[in-house]
Amino acid sequence: MIVRHVETIFCDDIRYEVGGKLSLIGVYSGGLLVNKFPVILPKLCVLIKIVTPAEEPLSALKVRILKNDETLQEVDVDDLKNADAVLCGNDLQVNDAMLDMAPSLKVIAKMGAGLDTVDIDAATRHNAIVFHTPGVNNQAVADHTFALILSVARQIRFCDQSLREKKWEHTKIMGLEIWRKTIGLIGLGAIGQCVALRAKGFQMKVVAHDPFWPEAFAREQGIEKMAIDDLLRVSDIVSIHSPLIPETKGLIDSRALGLMKSTALLINAARGGIINESDLYDALKNNVIAGAGIDVFENEPPVDTPLLELDNVVLTPHTAAFTHDAMNAMSDGVVDQLIEYLKGEKPAHVVNSEVWDRLKKAAR
Repeated sequence: MIVRHVETIFCDDIRYEVGGKLSLIGVYSGGLLVNKFPVILPKLCVLIKIVTPAEEPLSALKVRILKNDETLQEVDVDDLKNADAVLCGNDLQVNDAMLDMAPSLKVIAKMGAGLDTVDIDAATRHNAIVFHTPGVNNQAVADHTFALILSVARQIRFCDQSLREKKWEHTKIMGLEIWRKTIGLIGLGAIGQCVALRAKGFQMKVVAHDPFWPEAFAREQGIEKMAIDDLLRVSDIVSIHSPLIPETKGLIDSRALGLMKSTALLINAARGGIINESDLYDALKNNVIAGAGIDVFENEPPVDTPLLELDNVVLTPHTAAFTHDAMNAMSDGVVDQLIEYLKGEKPAHVVNSEVWDRLKKAAR
Protein backbone atom coordinates (compact mmCIF):
# COMPACT_ATOMS: atom_id res chain seq x y z
CA MET A 1 0.00 0.00 0.00
CA ILE A 2 1.13 3.55 -0.70
CA VAL A 3 0.30 6.48 1.53
CA ARG A 4 1.01 9.93 0.13
CA HIS A 5 0.28 12.06 3.16
CA VAL A 6 -1.51 11.94 6.48
CA GLU A 7 -1.55 14.84 8.87
CA THR A 8 -3.55 15.12 12.06
CA ILE A 9 -3.95 17.93 14.58
CA PHE A 10 -5.46 16.89 17.90
CA CYS A 11 -6.99 19.84 19.72
CA ASP A 12 -10.38 21.46 20.21
CA ASP A 13 -10.80 22.00 16.49
CA ILE A 14 -9.92 18.46 15.39
CA ARG A 15 -8.80 18.42 11.79
CA TYR A 16 -7.73 15.53 9.63
CA GLU A 17 -6.30 15.76 6.15
CA VAL A 18 -6.12 12.36 4.55
CA GLY A 19 -4.44 11.12 1.41
CA GLY A 20 -3.62 7.86 -0.29
CA LYS A 21 -5.32 4.76 1.03
CA LEU A 22 -6.94 6.12 4.20
CA SER A 23 -10.51 7.14 4.78
CA LEU A 24 -11.51 8.29 8.24
CA ILE A 25 -15.13 7.26 8.63
CA GLY A 26 -16.03 8.60 12.02
CA VAL A 27 -15.02 10.70 14.98
CA TYR A 28 -17.19 10.13 18.03
CA SER A 29 -17.11 12.40 21.05
CA GLY A 30 -18.66 12.56 24.47
CA GLY A 31 -19.35 8.87 25.03
CA LEU A 32 -22.79 9.29 23.44
CA LEU A 33 -22.93 5.82 21.93
CA VAL A 34 -23.79 4.13 25.20
CA ASN A 35 -27.30 3.30 24.02
CA LYS A 36 -26.08 1.72 20.79
CA PHE A 37 -23.10 -0.29 22.02
CA PRO A 38 -22.31 -2.26 25.20
CA VAL A 39 -19.20 -0.10 25.57
CA ILE A 40 -18.87 3.67 25.71
CA LEU A 41 -16.78 5.05 22.87
CA PRO A 42 -14.41 7.82 23.91
CA LYS A 43 -14.18 11.54 23.42
CA LEU A 44 -11.85 10.80 20.58
CA CYS A 45 -12.37 7.56 18.74
CA VAL A 46 -11.50 7.58 15.08
CA LEU A 47 -12.63 4.59 13.07
CA ILE A 48 -10.57 4.09 9.95
CA LYS A 49 -11.52 2.20 6.83
CA ILE A 50 -8.64 1.32 4.55
CA VAL A 51 -9.76 1.68 0.94
CA THR A 52 -8.25 1.79 -2.52
CA PRO A 53 -8.40 4.90 -4.72
CA ALA A 54 -10.94 3.11 -6.93
CA GLU A 55 -13.25 2.59 -3.99
CA GLU A 56 -12.82 6.09 -2.60
CA PRO A 57 -11.26 8.83 -4.74
CA LEU A 58 -9.07 11.29 -2.91
CA SER A 59 -11.53 14.13 -3.47
CA ALA A 60 -14.23 12.18 -1.65
CA LEU A 61 -12.27 11.57 1.53
CA LYS A 62 -13.80 13.37 4.46
CA VAL A 63 -14.20 13.24 8.20
CA ARG A 64 -17.40 13.38 10.16
CA ILE A 65 -16.92 15.38 13.35
CA LEU A 66 -19.53 14.73 16.01
CA LYS A 67 -19.24 17.16 18.90
CA ASN A 68 -20.92 16.97 22.28
CA ASP A 69 -23.95 19.00 21.24
CA GLU A 70 -24.64 16.90 18.14
CA THR A 71 -26.72 13.76 17.86
CA LEU A 72 -25.52 10.45 16.54
CA GLN A 73 -28.69 9.41 14.73
CA GLU A 74 -26.78 8.71 11.52
CA VAL A 75 -24.28 6.43 13.22
CA ASP A 76 -24.83 2.73 12.75
CA VAL A 77 -23.11 -0.27 14.24
CA ASP A 78 -21.77 -0.94 10.73
CA ASP A 79 -19.29 1.89 11.31
CA LEU A 80 -17.65 -0.30 13.91
CA LYS A 81 -18.17 -3.54 12.03
CA ASN A 82 -16.32 -2.20 9.00
CA ALA A 83 -13.49 -0.47 10.84
CA ASP A 84 -9.95 -1.64 10.07
CA ALA A 85 -8.34 0.49 12.75
CA VAL A 86 -9.28 2.50 15.80
CA LEU A 87 -7.43 5.50 17.20
CA CYS A 88 -8.31 5.90 20.84
CA GLY A 89 -7.43 7.76 24.00
CA ASN A 90 -7.92 6.82 27.65
CA ASP A 91 -11.73 6.73 27.59
CA LEU A 92 -12.16 3.73 25.31
CA GLN A 93 -12.04 0.35 26.99
CA VAL A 94 -10.66 -1.99 24.36
CA ASN A 95 -11.80 -5.41 25.50
CA ASP A 96 -13.42 -8.56 24.16
CA ALA A 97 -16.86 -6.91 24.06
CA MET A 98 -15.62 -4.05 21.90
CA LEU A 99 -13.47 -6.29 19.71
CA ASP A 100 -16.34 -8.72 19.10
CA MET A 101 -18.21 -5.82 17.49
CA ALA A 102 -15.28 -5.04 15.20
CA PRO A 103 -14.45 -8.29 13.39
CA SER A 104 -12.44 -6.46 10.70
CA LEU A 105 -10.25 -4.60 13.19
CA LYS A 106 -6.56 -4.97 12.44
CA VAL A 107 -4.99 -2.07 14.35
CA ILE A 108 -5.53 -0.46 17.75
CA ALA A 109 -3.62 2.81 17.81
CA LYS A 110 -3.44 4.09 21.38
CA MET A 111 -2.73 7.78 21.76
CA GLY A 112 -0.41 8.21 24.73
CA ALA A 113 1.78 5.83 26.68
CA GLY A 114 -0.67 4.23 29.10
CA LEU A 115 -2.15 0.88 28.10
CA ASP A 116 -4.30 0.10 31.14
CA THR A 117 -7.46 0.71 29.05
CA VAL A 118 -6.40 -1.80 26.39
CA ASP A 119 -6.70 -5.53 27.01
CA ILE A 120 -3.56 -6.62 25.18
CA ASP A 121 -4.40 -10.31 25.52
CA ALA A 122 -7.86 -9.73 24.04
CA ALA A 123 -6.39 -7.77 21.13
CA THR A 124 -3.88 -10.54 20.54
CA ARG A 125 -6.64 -13.15 20.50
CA HIS A 126 -8.50 -11.04 17.93
CA ASN A 127 -5.37 -10.77 15.79
CA ALA A 128 -5.16 -6.98 16.15
CA ILE A 129 -1.83 -5.26 16.64
CA VAL A 130 -1.62 -2.62 19.35
CA PHE A 131 0.78 0.31 19.30
CA HIS A 132 1.05 3.44 21.40
CA THR A 133 3.06 6.66 21.64
CA PRO A 134 5.37 6.52 24.66
CA GLY A 135 7.33 9.61 25.54
CA VAL A 136 5.36 12.26 23.67
CA ASN A 137 3.71 13.76 26.76
CA ASN A 138 6.58 13.44 29.24
CA GLN A 139 7.25 17.18 29.45
CA ALA A 140 3.56 18.08 29.66
CA VAL A 141 2.94 15.70 32.57
CA ALA A 142 6.08 16.86 34.37
CA ASP A 143 4.94 20.49 33.98
CA HIS A 144 1.50 19.62 35.32
CA THR A 145 3.03 17.79 38.25
CA PHE A 146 4.78 20.97 39.32
CA ALA A 147 1.64 22.98 38.64
CA LEU A 148 -0.15 20.76 41.16
CA ILE A 149 2.73 20.94 43.65
CA LEU A 150 2.84 24.74 43.56
CA SER A 151 -0.94 25.12 43.53
CA VAL A 152 -1.27 23.03 46.68
CA ALA A 153 1.81 24.43 48.41
CA ARG A 154 0.91 28.08 47.78
CA GLN A 155 -2.89 27.65 47.99
CA ILE A 156 -3.38 29.22 44.57
CA ARG A 157 -7.01 28.14 44.38
CA PHE A 158 -7.82 29.98 47.62
CA CYS A 159 -5.86 33.06 46.55
CA ASP A 160 -7.78 33.26 43.29
CA GLN A 161 -11.16 32.59 44.90
CA SER A 162 -10.60 35.13 47.66
CA LEU A 163 -9.61 37.89 45.27
CA ARG A 164 -12.58 37.18 42.99
CA GLU A 165 -14.78 37.64 46.06
CA LYS A 166 -13.15 41.09 46.41
CA LYS A 167 -11.30 40.12 49.57
CA TRP A 168 -7.73 41.15 50.33
CA GLU A 169 -6.40 38.37 52.55
CA HIS A 170 -2.72 38.53 51.74
CA THR A 171 -1.71 38.00 55.38
CA LYS A 172 -4.16 35.16 56.03
CA ILE A 173 -3.36 32.71 53.26
CA MET A 174 -0.10 31.06 54.24
CA GLY A 175 1.75 28.74 51.89
CA LEU A 176 4.59 26.27 52.01
CA GLU A 177 7.97 26.70 50.35
CA ILE A 178 9.26 23.87 48.19
CA TRP A 179 12.80 25.24 47.78
CA ARG A 180 15.36 22.77 49.15
CA LYS A 181 12.64 20.39 50.34
CA THR A 182 12.74 16.64 49.71
CA ILE A 183 10.65 15.22 46.90
CA GLY A 184 10.08 11.49 46.71
CA LEU A 185 9.29 10.04 43.30
CA ILE A 186 7.50 6.71 43.11
CA GLY A 187 8.59 5.82 39.60
CA LEU A 188 11.76 7.12 37.98
CA GLY A 189 10.96 6.32 34.37
CA ALA A 190 10.74 8.89 31.59
CA ILE A 191 8.22 11.19 33.31
CA GLY A 192 9.74 10.71 36.75
CA GLN A 193 13.10 11.77 35.36
CA CYS A 194 11.57 14.92 33.84
CA VAL A 195 10.07 15.77 37.25
CA ALA A 196 13.42 15.13 38.92
CA LEU A 197 15.15 17.59 36.58
CA ARG A 198 12.56 20.25 37.38
CA ALA A 199 12.97 19.59 41.10
CA LYS A 200 16.69 20.29 40.74
CA GLY A 201 15.74 23.78 39.60
CA PHE A 202 14.21 24.28 43.05
CA GLN A 203 17.37 22.84 44.63
CA MET A 204 15.28 20.01 46.03
CA LYS A 205 16.68 16.77 47.33
CA VAL A 206 15.33 13.97 45.15
CA VAL A 207 14.79 10.44 46.41
CA ALA A 208 13.04 7.78 44.39
CA HIS A 209 11.81 4.22 44.15
CA ASP A 210 11.66 2.23 40.94
CA PRO A 211 12.05 -1.53 40.43
CA PHE A 212 13.81 -0.75 37.14
CA TRP A 213 16.39 1.63 38.55
CA PRO A 214 18.00 4.00 36.00
CA GLU A 215 21.47 3.81 37.51
CA ALA A 216 23.27 6.21 35.15
CA PHE A 217 20.61 8.95 35.39
CA ALA A 218 20.28 8.62 39.16
CA ARG A 219 24.04 8.77 39.65
CA GLU A 220 24.40 11.80 37.39
CA GLN A 221 21.58 13.67 39.16
CA GLY A 222 22.47 12.61 42.70
CA ILE A 223 19.16 10.80 43.26
CA GLU A 224 19.02 8.45 46.23
CA LYS A 225 17.36 5.06 45.83
CA MET A 226 14.91 4.16 48.59
CA ALA A 227 12.36 1.56 49.57
CA ILE A 228 8.84 2.96 49.33
CA ASP A 229 8.26 3.06 53.09
CA ASP A 230 11.48 4.99 53.68
CA LEU A 231 10.63 7.37 50.84
CA LEU A 232 7.22 8.07 52.36
CA ARG A 233 8.78 8.84 55.75
CA VAL A 234 11.39 11.34 54.58
CA SER A 235 9.63 13.17 51.74
CA ASP A 236 8.02 16.57 51.99
CA ILE A 237 6.33 15.91 48.66
CA VAL A 238 5.49 12.46 47.29
CA SER A 239 4.79 12.35 43.56
CA ILE A 240 3.59 9.21 41.76
CA HIS A 241 4.87 8.33 38.30
CA SER A 242 4.17 4.60 38.05
CA PRO A 243 1.89 2.64 35.73
CA LEU A 244 -1.29 1.08 37.07
CA ILE A 245 -0.47 -2.60 37.32
CA PRO A 246 -1.46 -5.23 39.92
CA GLU A 247 1.63 -4.39 41.97
CA THR A 248 0.74 -0.68 42.20
CA LYS A 249 -3.05 -0.87 42.54
CA GLY A 250 -3.98 0.57 45.94
CA LEU A 251 -0.29 1.16 46.72
CA ILE A 252 -1.03 4.38 48.60
CA ASP A 253 -3.51 3.32 51.26
CA SER A 254 -4.11 4.23 54.90
CA ARG A 255 -0.94 2.45 56.01
CA ALA A 256 1.22 4.26 53.45
CA LEU A 257 -0.39 7.63 54.19
CA GLY A 258 0.24 7.08 57.90
CA LEU A 259 3.97 6.87 57.18
CA MET A 260 4.07 10.34 55.61
CA LYS A 261 4.88 13.58 57.40
CA SER A 262 1.87 15.53 58.64
CA THR A 263 3.19 18.47 56.57
CA ALA A 264 3.64 16.41 53.41
CA LEU A 265 1.89 16.79 50.06
CA LEU A 266 0.83 13.90 47.80
CA ILE A 267 0.70 14.35 44.02
CA ASN A 268 -0.72 11.93 41.45
CA ALA A 269 -0.63 12.67 37.73
CA ALA A 270 -0.02 9.03 36.79
CA ARG A 271 -3.05 6.75 37.04
CA GLY A 272 -6.11 6.56 39.22
CA GLY A 273 -6.30 3.40 41.29
CA ILE A 274 -2.74 3.69 42.58
CA ILE A 275 -4.17 5.75 45.45
CA ASN A 276 -7.06 4.44 47.53
CA GLU A 277 -9.28 7.52 47.33
CA SER A 278 -11.32 6.66 50.41
CA ASP A 279 -8.15 6.36 52.48
CA LEU A 280 -6.80 9.59 51.00
CA TYR A 281 -10.04 11.37 51.89
CA ASP A 282 -9.71 10.23 55.51
CA ALA A 283 -6.05 11.28 55.64
CA LEU A 284 -6.77 14.75 54.27
CA LYS A 285 -9.85 15.28 56.40
CA ASN A 286 -8.02 14.26 59.57
CA ASN A 287 -4.82 16.17 58.71
CA VAL A 288 -2.71 13.02 58.48
CA ILE A 289 -1.06 14.81 55.55
CA ALA A 290 -1.29 18.48 54.65
CA GLY A 291 -2.61 18.37 51.10
CA ALA A 292 -2.81 16.66 47.75
CA GLY A 293 -2.89 17.41 44.04
CA ILE A 294 -4.78 14.81 42.01
CA ASP A 295 -5.20 14.63 38.23
CA VAL A 296 -6.35 11.00 37.92
CA PHE A 297 -9.08 9.05 39.67
CA GLU A 298 -10.29 5.55 40.41
CA ASN A 299 -13.39 6.24 38.33
CA GLU A 300 -13.46 8.90 35.65
CA PRO A 301 -15.21 11.26 35.59
CA PRO A 302 -15.00 11.26 39.41
CA VAL A 303 -18.56 12.39 40.11
CA ASP A 304 -18.81 10.42 43.35
CA THR A 305 -15.33 10.87 44.81
CA PRO A 306 -15.41 12.27 48.36
CA LEU A 307 -12.31 14.31 47.51
CA LEU A 308 -14.63 16.90 45.95
CA GLU A 309 -15.75 17.85 49.45
CA LEU A 310 -12.28 18.84 50.70
CA ASP A 311 -10.47 22.18 50.69
CA ASN A 312 -6.91 20.87 51.03
CA VAL A 313 -6.78 19.12 47.67
CA VAL A 314 -6.43 20.52 44.15
CA LEU A 315 -8.23 18.42 41.53
CA THR A 316 -7.80 18.52 37.76
CA PRO A 317 -9.71 16.41 35.18
CA HIS A 318 -6.93 14.12 33.86
CA THR A 319 -5.42 17.01 31.92
CA ALA A 320 -1.72 16.53 32.68
CA ALA A 321 -0.90 15.40 29.16
CA PHE A 322 -3.10 17.93 27.40
CA THR A 323 -0.98 20.65 25.88
CA HIS A 324 -1.00 21.66 22.23
CA ASP A 325 2.61 20.54 21.97
CA ALA A 326 1.97 17.11 23.48
CA MET A 327 -1.23 16.48 21.54
CA ASN A 328 0.39 17.37 18.24
CA ALA A 329 3.37 15.14 19.03
CA MET A 330 1.01 12.35 20.08
CA SER A 331 -0.97 12.68 16.86
CA ASP A 332 2.20 12.72 14.78
CA GLY A 333 3.45 9.62 16.56
CA VAL A 334 0.29 7.61 16.12
CA VAL A 335 -0.19 8.59 12.47
CA ASP A 336 3.46 7.94 11.62
CA GLN A 337 3.04 4.42 12.96
CA LEU A 338 -0.19 3.95 11.05
CA ILE A 339 1.65 4.94 7.89
CA GLU A 340 4.38 2.43 8.72
CA TYR A 341 1.74 -0.27 9.07
CA LEU A 342 0.16 0.62 5.73
CA LYS A 343 3.56 0.43 4.07
CA GLY A 344 3.98 -3.09 5.39
CA GLU A 345 6.51 -1.98 8.00
CA LYS A 346 6.32 -2.79 11.69
CA PRO A 347 5.13 0.26 13.69
CA ALA A 348 7.77 1.58 16.06
CA HIS A 349 5.93 0.88 19.31
CA VAL A 350 3.99 -2.34 18.82
CA VAL A 351 3.30 -4.00 22.18
CA ASN A 352 2.07 -7.39 20.94
CA SER A 353 4.74 -8.24 18.40
CA GLU A 354 3.57 -11.84 18.20
CA VAL A 355 0.50 -10.70 16.23
CA TRP A 356 2.67 -8.76 13.77
CA ASP A 357 5.00 -11.75 13.37
CA ARG A 358 2.06 -14.08 12.86
CA LEU A 359 0.46 -11.88 10.23
CA LYS A 360 3.71 -11.37 8.32
CA LYS A 361 4.38 -15.10 8.35
CA ALA A 362 0.88 -15.83 7.02
CA ALA A 363 1.34 -13.27 4.22
CA ARG A 364 4.47 -14.98 2.85
